[in-house]
Amino acid sequence: MNPSTDITRFLDALSKAEHIETLPHGGPRGTSPFVTISRQAGAGGHSLAEALLRLMERQEDKSLFQGWQILDQQLCEILLQDSFLDVSLQSLLSEEYRSQIREFVRSLLGQQDQHLAIRKMFEVIRSVAAVGKVIIVGRAGSHITKRLELGVHARLVAPEPLRVRRMMKLLNRDEEDSRKVVRKQDHDRIRLLKAYFQVDIDDPLQYDVIWNTGPVSFEVIAESIIGLIRQRVQDWRLAAGV
Repeated sequence: MNPSTDITRFLDALSKAEHIETLPHGGPRGTSPFVTISRQAGAGGHSLAEALLRLMERQEDKSLFQGWQILDQQLCEILLQDSFLDVSLQSLLSEEYRSQIREFVRSLLGQQDQHLAIRKMFEVIRSVAAVGKVIIVGRAGSHITKRLELGVHARLVAPEPLRVRRMMKLLNRDEEDSRKVVRKQDHDRIRLLKAYFQVDIDDPLQYDVIWNTGPVSFEVIAESIIGLIRQRVQDWRLAAGV
């Protein structure tokens, strides 16, 4: 299916969900499940997100696992091209931010101040996570959403040689160039977390689970995250008396 169509339907569903006080799992808005994936460069964040979507489609609990979507840089690029998506995203945000969506998108593409771009990105990610049923790949998602209930936060690592090979295939570059890309992306992500959250991206206590995607398949990891989502929702229901 066309990615733009997928995201259009997703944002339309989210904008409608804004008017619903109780979500399918029985909780109020802001307590719907979502997943964040932090990853080393080349560790397979998008591969895991796609494996999760495939597995979710096969789950019997449709109210919990239908309608999920991946949130990554692709969304920002599509927003610049599609005014309908721009309107849909605006409907997700508080009034304070609605007049600044186009500025936010331009900022992400390097046309405005980088600091403002990152702040706006954080605001949008948290707003979408609060609605739920989203898999947030990177972009400091686990730290932006720490205070939201029912988030499952995963970190992916893998041996550097494997990550370099994956990057070679993804970018169609030689080994040396791909190694430079891997190391630069890792370095930039470390700096981002330090600068904005004062945390070490490799601190295991920042995540619910850490997986090595070298020896473990994305399908196995996806199964474990599905289980964590179910457990998180069940624990929330018990605590809330729902």
